[in-house]
Amino acid sequence: MASLYIGIILLTRVAQQICSKYKSMLFPKSIYGVAKLMAFTNLLSAIPAVILMLLGGSMAINLNTVITSALSGISIVVSSICGLVSMKSGTMVLSSMFSAAGLIVPCIAGVFLFAEPMSRLQWLGIVVLIASSLLLISSAKQINPQFSFKTVFCLLGSFLANGLTMLMQMIFSRSSEGGSVSMFSFFTFAIPCLAMVLLSVVLHRQPPADNEKLPKKLLLFAAGAGVAVFIVNQLATLASGFVPPAILFAFINGGNTMIAALVAAILFGEKLTVKSITGLLLGVASLIIIKAF
Repeated sequence: MASLYIGIILLTRVAQQICSKYKSMLFPKSIYGVAKLMAFTNLLSAIPAVILMLLGGSMAINLNTVITSALSGISIVVSSICGLVSMKSGTMVLSSMFSAAGLIVPCIAGVFLFAEPMSRLQWLGIVVLIASSLLLISSAKQINPQFSFKTVFCLLGSFLANGLTMLMQMIFSRSSEGGSVSMFSFFTFAIPCLAMVLLSVVLHRQPPADNEKLPKKLLLFAAGAGVAVFIVNQLATLASGFVPPAILFAFINGGNTMIAALVAAILFGEKLTVKSITGLLLGVASLIIIKAF
């Protein structure tokens, strides 16, 4: 079952990458615009969870579900914003690799929280993953002249926030006995949606020049990304109960990096340099190492 979940997640990642790239190109310039975009995206992610619960899914709720989903939701918003900004000033491959590198967080946390030891070769796989990220950074600097310290800051934010998202999924699946995955997903998106709505209401009182309107094209791609994020989050949470985090998140996020490279090259004409190709190959090697050992 876990293999089926991972396969669906990787297919969904294709649509998510396409939508995310267009979102980064149309990304709002004001905080008000960002708040509205995040509210809309999280709303579209929360609706499928409600539908699943109404169709007969469990609606069990406890304090652990609320806390872990709230932290997961906040981290998803931070990861999304940082990822879109870094994609705009860097490359799709680089942004995806740093997001994927977040798997280091639940892998290391799993050692201390759930006594899931990692072998020396798995640690080596993480080191190789870091090396591939460094090569991709160097390549992005050559490709995109907009690359700056702000890009690096957003990449690190994406790394930590995505890692926290994966960690919360793992903690929920391990410690919330009898908890509803659909309820977890609902709160994951409903809580930040409410927060962003409140923020946009406050910011709406600012001068009219700051009340940025979102183009319909952006909302369309945001809707696609929102549904895709729900599917990935839902299935990743289910799969985390069957597969060790070092393997699960390596495939989910590492595979996403490979997908990003193909989508970027085929649809958006991003150049694949020697450094970026080497970085991708090292990324694949790190996945093999983590999976095999």
